[in-house]
Amino acid sequence: MPKIGSGYKSVTITQSIHDYYRKSYEQNREKLERKGINSFTSYITSMLEALMEENEIFARYAPFLQEFGFDEVGNTVYIKDNRTGRIAGIGIKDKELHCDVDDRSDCVHVGFAYSVPTVYKVMEKLGVPPPKVKG
Repeated sequence: MPKIGSGYKSVTITQSIHDYYRKSYEQNREKLERKGINSFTSYITSMLEALMEENEIFARYAPFLQEFGFDEVGNTVYIKDNRTGRIAGIGIKDKELHCDVDDRSDCVHVGFAYSVPTVYKVMEKLGVPPPKVKG
């Protein structure tokens, strides 16, 4: 086991997960280096930091939003809004997610829908590109 310096910990992962992220790192190495990510370790750290940020955002909205159901035929995820007592249907319109309650593609219901793994599977199946991340 490698020696770990002060303030660091070692984590064991499966070979398949390591290989997946190593391949991703190698494929995006140039772009990552421009962002200051110069090693596989810093890449994994940045991925974990992004996940932590997502979880913090999710925790803020989770008390009043929850996945309610999914309609495979209509490719719609239903989000229960406990604040308003309504159920929002999030479907695909013009190659992006769209909320039938707010009639928008940038409301809190759509934002929450992006945290639902099933949504990405449907988007991929229908050829809908993932959202562009600003930054």
